Amino acid sequence: MAISSRSGIIFLFATISVCVLVLFPILQMVVERDPQLSAYDEDWNDISYFRMALEEQDETSYNVSAILSNPAVLDEVNDPSSTLLIIAGTESPYTNLELDILVRFIENGGSILVFGDFDYSNTIAGLFAIEYVEHTLWDQNYRGNVSLIETTATTGVVDQSYNLLLNEPVAIKDLTSQKGPSYSGQMNRQTIISTSGSSWIDSDDDGAITPEDEPAPPGGFALGMRFNLGPTDKPLGSAVFISDSSLAINEMWVGLPPYQNQNSLFLKDLVKSMIGSDGLVLFDESRHTQDSFGASLFQAGLGFYFLLSGETLILQVIRLNVLVAVIILTMALSLRQPEPRRWYHIFDIRRPRPFRSYGHNLDNGILALQEVFLERIRLKYQIYEFDDKSRKDRLSILPDLIRNYNIPLDDDFKMLLGAPTQIRPPDLRSIAKKLSAW
Repeated sequence: MAISSRSGIIFLFATISVCVLVLFPILQMVVERDPQLSAYDEDWNDISYFRMALEEQDETSYNVSAILSNPAVLDEVNDPSSTLLIIAGTESPYTNLELDILVRFIENGGSILVFGDFDYSNTIAGLFAIEYVEHTLWDQNYRGNVSLIETTATTGVVDQSYNLLLNEPVAIKDLTSQKGPSYSGQMNRQTIISTSGSSWIDSDDDGAITPEDEPAPPGGFALGMRFNLGPTDKPLGSAVFISDSSLAINEMWVGLPPYQNQNSLFLKDLVKSMIGSDGLVLFDESRHTQDSFGASLFQAGLGFYFLLSGETLILQVIRLNVLVAVIILTMALSLRQPEPRRWYHIFDIRRPRPFRSYGHNLDNGILALQEVFLERIRLKYQIYEFDDKSRKDRLSILPDLIRNYNIPLDDDFKMLLGAPTQIRPPDLRSIAKKLSAW
């Protein structure tokens, strides 16, 4: 049966109405996720303070902007040698075409600064034969909360040290022995941030120290690496990888009370060491989830649209058809986009680490709490007798030290140290909360 023009218009109108009133709201509720690590939002886990500091500081003059579509716009940069691309917490992988654009940008003198951890930053790190190790990293050099690791850093150019506070970073592994970097010319690599020697990677993710875990070498694990391309007398671009996307967030920009850090000073000096006191700074916003499905759809469509260039009428028609096709394809694929294996910013860093981090097994939980409690006693009362001793050795000499140092302990802590077999799961949770505030 033939369909009249009037019937076709009715069907078209009905289809548009269903998409707008039913399909789009459903998809939005399914795929919507709060944006974070954005240079243009002002929540505690965004990096707008970092952007404003680069725009407003008196001693430098940066032109700060953002990439909303894809890195293809880097090919249009007039002066790559004074341009820095900042990538923080990428939530989707870079394609091979986009990686080729990044490599070309760096070889032409451009610089990139990547903040990554449990995300898709390894798609970029692989260009330099390094890898973000997506397992929990523990370090005895923490401050207050075991997730907050204290360390020092340098920019790799000026011999100046900065005190940093990181929120659950990951280790960076060197894969040079397995595969070489994509760049075949001369390249100088430096470790600018590292853990202490008393750290380890929780390889089995059980929250406790086991033989399967990987201890740190004497120099610690790398947390920040800098790559300078080209010879010293004629340098090309540079790339810096930092294994904590929280380093630049608003909450840690000026320090977590009562702890202070030099995160902001370090990052401003790092940018200055990469492109000087003036130039172009681009924040890659194309890899961040938007406030709504409609915004994400527009962002994806905009990216594909600008991949086509030209001024002829045919290309204008092609762009229009591609944009329509992308809208339909994005609607179909939006539910299939895999999330990172473990999205990093699931906890408010202003709160203590959840109890589950001490282990799921009762015995492992007791051992972990004993380790933490003994280490806090050592740090709080400066007990040098605990240095280089195991947990069992520390427990054996603890009664004498409590008397000598006059350390007050309540009944829960006495039970944890003297009668751990009497502890039940509710008691363990209570002791863990009390230990977090002790």
